[in-house]
Amino acid sequence: MTEERRSAKRHALWVPVELRQGEDVYMLAVSRNISFTGVLVIVGAALGEGERVELTISVPNADDRKVMGDIVRVQVNDEDPDGLWKYLLAIHFEEAVPELEAAFEKLEARS
Repeated sequence: MTEERRSAKRHALWVPVELRQGEDVYMLAVSRNISFTGVLVIVGAALGEGERVELTISVPNADDRKVMGDIVRVQVNDEDPDGLWKYLLAIHFEEAVPELEAAFEKLEARS
């Protein structure tokens, strides 16, 4: 998605994110940037573009938030292609979570 098409401000925040697909797939990820409409995460294993995942986003000083999302882009992480965080996944949330914006703003101000 191009910057012009984004409807929400992206925050360059590194927060823990858990990804789930049913009972079989569970992985930890870390956000690279995040908004109340989606997130770019780094992960150790690739999932497929178009796949649906449940995310648990852990923002300090806020309640964990579960959201559903669709993977819209998968690419190799050029900064760590052979390491623990090999892939980037861009995930668009099924529903926007505008109440997270205040938590992102507060966390970004402390960085």
